[in-house]
Amino acid sequence: MLPLFVLCLVLFYTFQSLFTRLYNINYAPADKSMTTSVFAICFGGFIGLSTLIANGFSFTPAWQTVLWGVANAFMLWLYNVSMIKAGDRGSYAFMMVTAVVGAIVVPLVVDALFMGETVTALQGAAIALMLCSFVVMNARGMSLETLRGASGGYYMWCGLLFMANGLYATIMNVQQGTMGSEQSPEMIVITYLGMALIVIAIECFRGGAKKLAAGFAMGKKSALFVLGCVIVATLASNLLLYTLSLMNASILYTIENGGVLVLSAIFSCIFFREKLHWEQMVGIGMAVASIVMISL
Repeated sequence: MLPLFVLCLVLFYTFQSLFTRLYNINYAPADKSMTTSVFAICFGGFIGLSTLIANGFSFTPAWQTVLWGVANAFMLWLYNVSMIKAGDRGSYAFMMVTAVVGAIVVPLVVDALFMGETVTALQGAAIALMLCSFVVMNARGMSLETLRGASGGYYMWCGLLFMANGLYATIMNVQQGTMGSEQSPEMIVITYLGMALIVIAIECFRGGAKKLAAGFAMGKKSALFVLGCVIVATLASNLLLYTLSLMNASILYTIENGGVLVLSAIFSCIFFREKLHWEQMVGIGMAVASIVMISL
């Protein structure tokens, strides 16, 4: 069953990425400054509330879960902010590589130093190959000229994105390892609802409730895509915590992120008619080889 769970995670997160992109393309309001905030509120609110409802409104978090959940709510908020700030300042490809690499490297280091988990030499080589595949797949968007021209602020936000994505994955793993699966619904509710509340508070303080409310007039297509996104994201977040209790987090995050990148590239060809260039094809081959190696 474990391979099936991992496959489902890859599919869920790939469709989450696809629906997010379609939401952004079809977002209707004239003032698009609320695009990310509206999405974050819908995303966090739906996942948190639907998980609470599915759990029969049973909500008895231990104090440790409250601490981990609040910390991860902040990490989710910081991830969204960093994505916006870095995306406005420089290479999108380099930004995405830093985010994905952070989700693998930070949990790997924390697991080795504090959780006593290790990987075999073959698994370590597979992880290194997967990290290289991310760079190769995005090589065209990371020319030296582009990277040299970026500001220091861009690299600061990329660094925060690296840490936020990595610490989010790490906190999920640590909470699961210390508290067990019985606290998983509470962790999800606090993390995602907490992030949504943070965004609401900040946007109301910055621009007022009316401006935020106007941002929800997103149009039917955009609303449909955000609904699809939050449904698969809810399934993914709950399945992720369960799967973390069954396998090494570093291995899981490597397979998950690699699989999502490969399928996302394929989906781009199918849904957006984007042609794969040779660097992407080489990177996909490396990612597939890494997944095979890590599964041996």
